[in-house]
Amino acid sequence: MSEAMTPSALPTSSVDAPAAYKSIVAGTDFTPCSAVALSQAMRIASWSGATLSVAHVIDTTVVIELEAVLSEFQKSVRANLADAAKSAWNDFAASIPGAAALPVEIKINNRIAGMLEHAHAARADLLVLGAFGDRRPDVGFGTLATACVRKSMSDVLLVRDTQKGPFRTVVVGVDFSETSLKALHRAAQIAAKEGAELHALHLFDAPWKSLSYGSLEAIAPADRQRAYRDGLERELAEFTRPVANAHPGLKLRAVCDDAGTNRLGIADYAARVGADLTVLGTRGKTNLRDILLGSTAERVLAESRCSVLAVKPAGFHHPLAAGV
Repeated sequence: MSEAMTPSALPTSSVDAPAAYKSIVAGTDFTPCSAVALSQAMRIASWSGATLSVAHVIDTTVVIELEAVLSEFQKSVRANLADAAKSAWNDFAASIPGAAALPVEIKINNRIAGMLEHAHAARADLLVLGAFGDRRPDVGFGTLATACVRKSMSDVLLVRDTQKGPFRTVVVGVDFSETSLKALHRAAQIAAKEGAELHALHLFDAPWKSLSYGSLEAIAPADRQRAYRDGLERELAEFTRPVANAHPGLKLRAVCDDAGTNRLGIADYAARVGADLTVLGTRGKTNLRDILLGSTAERVLAESRCSVLAVKPAGFHHPLAAGV
């Protein structure tokens, strides 16, 4: 499946807007990047009324390696590491106004499993992580962040270390599915609270481009191409109308674009309009990596230059995130 989204039947009107986030978990490793993420989580919790807790996971493999090289007289490695982490948290939290009052849990585990376990125990509907690219500067996200996106049963917000304040321009990918409607509602909630401009983006591949024979003019004359695009624009306007009605004053732009002609992806569009947050729904139907997220989400995670909110479909389940 290409990143371009193709139209399908509109979700039924029975699909309700998700409630505001109620429980948020912020992961931290005491780095400046995670400090930015924690600040963002605190701000979102303040305007959503959500509870907020913090988790720090000490990687099990580090502990095992330390225990292997230390003598029998120094076997209190785990307790010492936990005490050191608590001290690090106190210093870290002191630099972020209001953070010292937050509950924090420090545990030894696989980093991914430990973070998801805490989110499950806290009944979190949003997991917030600081993230930065590990391929080239300011592009894509690291392995811990993307693994949590794939496996988490809650939405996951990956915050760039450059995101110092409220989001100002939000782009949400729309493919007319129920999950993208949920993502649209989430994006609208954030944009409305932050005073941001919201771009609802539908990328399409014109169906006639898949044919390898015949002239374009014979297969799809200009008037038919225009009619096809007009139909998509009407469908997008109808799809976004409930969100616009739910948030009076929301600065909303509904955009249809031909991905094939303009060689455009969601991350490209977000960069072009200077977005600081991209929101997208994930597919989440199987445990296979590509289908778990879908190629669109995979590409956004690999190419995004801004923060990303991955919205999970209703009823998504993963054994690791469920504490199994």
